Amino acid sequence: MSYGEFVQVDGGAGTPQLWQRLPLGDTGGRNEAWLRDLLHANPSLIPIGEIDPSFGPLIPVCTELRTPAGPIDNVFIDRHGRLTLVECKLWRNPEARRKVVAQVLDYAKELSTWSYADFQRQVSARTSSDELPVFSRVHSRHPELSEHQFADAVARALRGGRFQLLIAGDGIREDVKALGELINRNATSGYSFGMFEVAIYRGPRGELLVQPRTLVRTQIIERTVIVVREESGETTLKEVDPSESTDSEPASIDPAEKASAEAWWAPVLAAKLDDPEQPNFRYYWIHNIRGSLPWPGTWLLAYRTSGPKARVGVSLRGRELPLLQLLQALEPDIDSILAELPEGVEFVPGSRLSIQKDWGEFANDDERREWLRATLNAFVNELRPRISRLREMSQG
Repeated sequence: MSYGEFVQVDGGAGTPQLWQRLPLGDTGGRNEAWLRDLLHANPSLIPIGEIDPSFGPLIPVCTELRTPAGPIDNVFIDRHGRLTLVECKLWRNPEARRKVVAQVLDYAKELSTWSYADFQRQVSARTSSDELPVFSRVHSRHPELSEHQFADAVARALRGGRFQLLIAGDGIREDVKALGELINRNATSGYSFGMFEVAIYRGPRGELLVQPRTLVRTQIIERTVIVVREESGETTLKEVDPSESTDSEPASIDPAEKASAEAWWAPVLAAKLDDPEQPNFRYYWIHNIRGSLPWPGTWLLAYRTSGPKARVGVSLRGRELPLLQLLQALEPDIDSILAELPEGVEFVPGSRLSIQKDWGEFANDDERREWLRATLNAFVNELRPRISRLREMSQG
């Protein structure tokens, strides 16, 4: 990959002015620390929209966050508690070409063992006493957020390892493909990776131009682990790739249990919904049914659980990125949406829109099934037309 120089062309018969590419290095103070501080002060320079927009807009947290694996150059967060870690390297440094990949992976592995309190404590240690803690920084930009919801979101992101890992450098020319393949080989299901170059140009009057360029990005590979009971009585784990068909249960599910579950859901599936355009809900899993929505990769799920804390519930679900994008699109109108849904529906920004009831709140199964039918009907009536309009706007 190569780029030509920037040329500023004045209007009329003006003489073109050359913008000179400046190398990053120890000269002029433009080193890795300079790049780190530049990105921290100007997060818009990070091409998050091209790499993975679900992690933005980025809000700076701190630099040099200390972990057992070493200090992380830059830490950013978004309103949904998702962390973006940026490691800055000058690519003329030979060790940076491969060691940095292992480095950022080690950072993510360490953070995935932290609690929200651990994270808050380490951030406080890196910021002066007069600076705002993590929540206050986010809350100043998103005053509608509540602290406990934000803390829960950060805790889930840490626990699930949902991090955006970025490598920023200068003059990345050699082995970009090999580095990208190395990142992909080392990627795990929870991490999203990107690599971008920061090019610096000096204009004819000494002004500086910074140009970020996305070089490598990877997609999160979502996998679901299910429990499979073998005929021998042993329990094993099986990974299911949601890009493959998962409309039916594993063959190892007991036929009698399956028949009983299908019979339980049959009255709910047979009930007529108000919206004639809503595709039929289908029996999906041993204790779930679901119906598709106009936003690809999302659906409505009705479920029942068993055991001492048995519940029934309805939830907006989907694959991680499509669901996040849909929840973000719905959020500006969430007050009016909640006003039309049954009392008790909970909305957690970037996480869920759902309601559930304890099994014991109903006298019998008929009442439970009627509540599920009525709740699904309310969700469909309120969400389906809104989502259809949002989908049309996104395509238009």
